[in-house]
Amino acid sequence: MKLSLVKRGAIVAAAAAVAGAGLTAAPAVTGAVGGASAATCQSESTETVSDAIIPSIKYIFQKSAPAEVGQGASITYSISVSTTGAGNPYVQGVWDTPPAELRDVKPTVKVKAFTLLGGILGGGGAFDKLIQERAVAPGDVTKDNASWRISHTGWAIFAGQAYTASFTYQLPSSVRVGKQLTSGGAAVRGTPDWSIGSKQMPNLTACTTVRAPNAGEAITGSLDSAGLGSSEGQLSSTGSLTDMIPAIIGGAVGGQDD
Repeated sequence: MKLSLVKRGAIVAAAAAVAGAGLTAAPAVTGAVGGASAATCQSESTETVSDAIIPSIKYIFQKSAPAEVGQGASITYSISVSTTGAGNPYVQGVWDTPPAELRDVKPTVKVKAFTLLGGILGGGGAFDKLIQERAVAPGDVTKDNASWRISHTGWAIFAGQAYTASFTYQLPSSVRVGKQLTSGGAAVRGTPDWSIGSKQMPNLTACTTVRAPNAGEAITGSLDSAGLGSSEGQLSSTGSLTDMIPAIIGGAVGGQDD
């Protein structure tokens, strides 16, 4: 189907705006967020637990988020589990508690974990080839009170190779520039049990500050409003926008198919 004149105009206008701005990122705007307040907005936190039988073996839990995120963009909270020993625990469930503003926003989730089929049996051989990232099916991401949960029969963890579950939420338009978003905690269930059934970590939080969108995010927002944006996220202002703009304009004006 041909692009309509309205859509072509939207693309050209958005591309021209970015080109005119020199592809420079918009300055971060923190509004009322001052120095003392900003100092408390920590983008990651860590909790370490000793194995009940072999105390020298440690389990490290970490939750992290970007320090800043553009208004209207998406934000990813990553929960990682690693071990310093050879206990080879298995993660069977992960709960992420997002900020209150995002609790009704269903996230997309990716898991980076050990997989034998993708490594030795898949011909990889090297140990680092055993770690693969895969998307969790939307039907397997479920709401659990104020948290979002994923579960599995067991993702293996090996010393030096962290398991990571990344929960990505789309920011609502109501979240304004300068807002600090502090997530709730997290929980992890696995074997061996770190507590009764699961390790509850209410203080494993991450905070990010919403800033003005940069050039890449601005053009993506313009395309989204015209019904032409990508569902995969934002373009980076440090990426290849300079190469993409001529193609975008040429495709729109030339009337290429969608």
